[in-house]
Amino acid sequence: MSRRSWKTWAAGALLALLAGCASGGSNTVAAAIINTTVAVAASGVSRSQGGCFSACAPGTTCDPNTGYCVALPCRGRCKDHEQCVEDGFKSQCVALSLPGQVTVEPTKEAKTDP
Repeated sequence: MSRRSWKTWAAGALLALLAGCASGGSNTVAAAIINTTVAVAASGVSRSQGGCFSACAPGTTCDPNTGYCVALPCRGRCKDHEQCVEDGFKSQCVALSLPGQVTVEPTKEAKTDP
């Protein structure tokens, strides 16, 4: 960003701030300009530090290459013993299977129980 464009942007932000403070009544246009200026500045600071343009919602994560939030597989709802299986537009959490065949034998107490 050149020095002149930075000064122009800062002057515009200062004018918007002064316009918002000039009236005792509710000035929605000035408030909108101030809020937009603050939001753009916060977004720029976040992105310049390697983050996303905005805070990511639950079930999404920040992609530092693009600056946008991307969805996690199954929106991050799977538990530790589950994996996300995506089938077209549908995704679901499925329990992980154990390798091989698992056989459960009853204990001696359970076998001799009358």
